[in-house]
Amino acid sequence: MKKTTPSKIKYCLAYGRNLDIKRMKERCPSCELIGKTFLKNWQIAFKKYITIEPKEGAITPVGIWKINEKAEKELDDIEHFPVLYRKDYTFIEVDGKLERALVYLINDKKDKYPDKLYLEKLLIGYHDFDFDKKYLKEAIDRIPKKKVFIIAKNCNENYVKGLQMVGVEADVGIKCKNIDDYDGLLIPGGGDMHPKWYKQKNLYSTNIDFEADKNVFKHIKKFIKKKKAILGICLGSQYLNVYFGGTLKQHIENHKNVEHKVSTDDQLFIKYFGKSFKINSLHHQAIDKLGKNLKICAVSNDGIIEAFVHVKYNILAVQWHPELILNKNGKKVFEIFKTML
Repeated sequence: MKKTTPSKIKYCLAYGRNLDIKRMKERCPSCELIGKTFLKNWQIAFKKYITIEPKEGAITPVGIWKINEKAEKELDDIEHFPVLYRKDYTFIEVDGKLERALVYLINDKKDKYPDKLYLEKLLIGYHDFDFDKKYLKEAIDRIPKKKVFIIAKNCNENYVKGLQMVGVEADVGIKCKNIDDYDGLLIPGGGDMHPKWYKQKNLYSTNIDFEADKNVFKHIKKFIKKKKAILGICLGSQYLNVYFGGTLKQHIENHKNVEHKVSTDDQLFIKYFGKSFKINSLHHQAIDKLGKNLKICAVSNDGIIEAFVHVKYNILAVQWHPELILNKNGKKVFEIFKTML
């Protein structure tokens, strides 16, 4: 793009959330809608949030807003300038004249899938301007597919299916030879963990395998060191809790082969599930003491911790089995995990 002096900018180009006319009137009242055009040799891209990037021969639909200094300051706040987005400048034709135009570009260079709800919000603006949503779809299709390692001798094929449903590939095995080949780790359900790992005698734990536990903990450590995302399901969530210093209740009642509701006040879970939702329950053990830096995201009516995340790492854990209820709300767990990859 051609550089120009910011103070002389009269127009701003919108290609994402700023196409939402109602939102712009509320958040940037100093802006005035002029029209729309196509920006040549630029294409839509996603770095979790939308941006545009140079591409010879491509076109990007954009809205045109007339701005003044006050409007530019309002836009700076909206776009979290300069932390999230930076400024660049180009020229567009308005009423037969070549005019300067401001455009915000994201600082992050890594391709990342957008949140499903974020995409839905982008579609509001595309509807307002009557833009073809194919530009968004094509941008998503250009993102390299993520790949996850599922640590298990064998596992229910629904774990793989759940990942595939959200566009993520998976390999299954007991040893990950090259962690750099993967974007994340999935720890599935299974038997019980040996109580020695959380310094208790075996009272009710069955189907235990100390060496298998050891192998899982090694993988957790290695994937965290590489800053990879991790999803723990049922036993997998218990492994993660114990890894961070938590403990387990070796036996609980009324959670084996039943369905029940859980509640949440976590904003991420509310976005996907609402404040209360139904899950399947196949476990007889549960989290007792919560591990360090873990935050509870969902609890059952009898106080059992059903989901948590790590406050620093991209770690998600659920006590239920989303892979068995993909036709209900199970897919949403994999959607959340995908945004962490």
